[in-house]
Amino acid sequence: MNIELENSDVTKWIVIIDGPEGTPFIGGKFRVLLDFADSYPFKYPKINFKTKIYHPNVKGDTGEICTLALDQVWVPTLNAKYIIEFLLTIIQTPNSENFLEQDIGAQFASNKAAWSAKAAEWTLAYAKW
Repeated sequence: MNIELENSDVTKWIVIIDGPEGTPFIGGKFRVLLDFADSYPFKYPKINFKTKIYHPNVKGDTGEICTLALDQVWVPTLNAKYIIEFLLTIIQTPNSENFLEQDIGAQFASNKAAWSAKAAEWTLAYAKW
């Protein structure tokens, strides 16, 4: 994992996450924007995948993630490390209760092998660099 600043702005981090072993995302590198500009630490940063990912908890067109779990636990004492660990958990273990992409979520719920194959295909297409 690496962290870069977006346009030298200290409030906007690009976190580069390696696709975890044991997932269809292995071998990929995923760029995720953490935008701390709006009310941090009282609100968690805005989070958007910049790399396309075939994932039921990530909006395909915008890269935004499902943040219901963060809404329930966020307090100002949590930090960027917590957010990065949250992202790793989402990638490794999709949340089957809060799909942002209903079609991908339906496939994930009914046919994990097909979902995994498609996620690996997208990883090769979009997350190899």
